[in-house]
Amino acid sequence: MNPILVTGGAKGFGAAICKELAARGHDIMVHFRKSEKEAASIVAACKELGVNATKIYGDFSTPDGVNAFLQQIADIKGLVNNVGNYLIASPSKTEENDWHALFQTNFFTPISLIQGILPALKKEKGAIVNIGVSGLNRALINATAYATTKSALLFYTRSLAKELASDLVTVNMVSPGFLETAVDLDQAPKLPMKRPATLQEGAEAVAFFFEPRNHYITGQNIEVAGGFGL
Repeated sequence: MNPILVTGGAKGFGAAICKELAARGHDIMVHFRKSEKEAASIVAACKELGVNATKIYGDFSTPDGVNAFLQQIADIKGLVNNVGNYLIASPSKTEENDWHALFQTNFFTPISLIQGILPALKKEKGAIVNIGVSGLNRALINATAYATTKSALLFYTRSLAKELASDLVTVNMVSPGFLETAVDLDQAPKLPMKRPATLQEGAEAVAFFFEPRNHYITGQNIEVAGGFGL
């Protein structure tokens, strides 16, 4: 059985996604850059759930790095674009280099990965899930560049979903609000449900789109945010 590739799958939300998909019987490919030890641990955890799992290195900070990564990919049935950089900075204080860096990892990398593995996904009638962020219709002063990249990714998600519908490839987005591991959780405003989302809650939303019974759903964005961002 061909695997689902989870970028940034070695730690945090990505690791939770890997384990939830594995628990549902999917083979997993765990991408990492610096966290090889953690990636090996997630691979072992997935194998204990009875599926095949492998780890794979990739540096997505440059287009050349993404292209080198794609040379290692063959048959695949799904992709979770989870990897991404986060920057706490106001729009007027975000340096040009930071804008370029965030767009490279958060927007251009998902596009390049999708285009590179699209023939395999079409063959498998597979699924793509991009990770976004809740509340993209609101101003986010402390994370403007990050939110801008995710806004672009959402528009791309919907447009690509319409294009690939005839190929029976689904494209959706899952957008957490504040996750329990958020680096800026201490700066979070009052949360409507009085707590952040668990990693498990977010991972279950991602796994939803890989269930065969849900394959008619495409071009959608599920916010796992407990009302935050509305």
